[in-house]
Amino acid sequence: MTIKKDIFLKAIKSIAFIIVFGGIGFFAGKMGIAASSGMSKLTFITLLLLFVPIFLVVIAIHEAGHALAGVWMKFNFKIYIVGPFMWEKNNNKWRFKWNKNVNTAGGLVICMPVGTENIAKRFSVYAAGGPIASLTLSLLSYVLYYSLPTHIESQLITNSLLIMAVLSLIIFISTAIPLRANGFSSDGARVLRILKGGDTARFELLILKLITNAYAGIRPSEIDQNELNEALSLAKKLKAPFGVYLHSFLHQSELDRGNIDSAEQHLLNYIKEVDSIPKGIRNIVWLDAAFFYAFAKKDITQATNYWNNFEPAALIPKAQIRATKAAMNVLKNESELALSNLESAEKEIVNMLDRGLSIALQERISVLKKDINV
Repeated sequence: MTIKKDIFLKAIKSIAFIIVFGGIGFFAGKMGIAASSGMSKLTFITLLLLFVPIFLVVIAIHEAGHALAGVWMKFNFKIYIVGPFMWEKNNNKWRFKWNKNVNTAGGLVICMPVGTENIAKRFSVYAAGGPIASLTLSLLSYVLYYSLPTHIESQLITNSLLIMAVLSLIIFISTAIPLRANGFSSDGARVLRILKGGDTARFELLILKLITNAYAGIRPSEIDQNELNEALSLAKKLKAPFGVYLHSFLHQSELDRGNIDSAEQHLLNYIKEVDSIPKGIRNIVWLDAAFFYAFAKKDITQATNYWNNFEPAALIPKAQIRATKAAMNVLKNESELALSNLESAEKEIVNMLDRGLSIALQERISVLKKDINV
């Protein structure tokens, strides 16, 4: 009965999705035809060229909504991505860099919670900030489009506003409707999970506490094991997509405690479920595995195999990449390269979002330095 119910609910969601976006498409097409009547060829071509910039503005406003809500809720605003553009805060200074990760090109904001007080309510506001901003932009753009005169001279402006209104409405609906795909949840789904109560809300709260404590500097070995195990149990019960990442928390916790065999088992469980992790962040699994086998197991063959699967990505800490290279250098007796990579890793540690893990990594770097001097 449960399987049939799940299939039925998925079918209903799919039908609703088609109806909603079909309606938007029909409405947008009808308005587009009406707006394009009498439009000059130059204006039409210009609008086509402006479509991508307008879409980027729509994405920027949506992500800015998340950022503003996060700052309002006392979160630490760290990363802002819109298409190929990326701004990252390091040492309290914002720096621009090109975003080369296709998986995050659709827009991304990272705001890290500070403290766990009222975390569920605060995170709900943060998640809702994006859709609210998109809806506001859609309404404002349409009001301006409707209010401005329809002179030929203003066609470019009015039609740009219409495109912006429609695109922003689409973004609002697609993020506000509770949906889950490829390991990612819509903003509406995240808010609904928190407000739902019961096991779902409890699981979401435990995950938020894990992330918040890691950012606050609670090292892996000091994570509350009871809460971690409870989260894992609930993940299995709820079939929660985020459950796969709990293997990473458990792996790092056991490694930090010096329990190598247990750490390896959690790592293997993590690797076993790697296909359920979105490709854009899957590389952290290979990096963790390469470092573990180089640093803890002293197995250069296994470390190299996992390293060969790894590809650097924008959101993967450079400190971990450099430390992994160094651990492999040590096994190959490449002392100069090892020392150079360790020095680079130490410089990058301050930029790690997971401050708890950065403390453990600093200690591992010190161990590797001693290995070089032996």
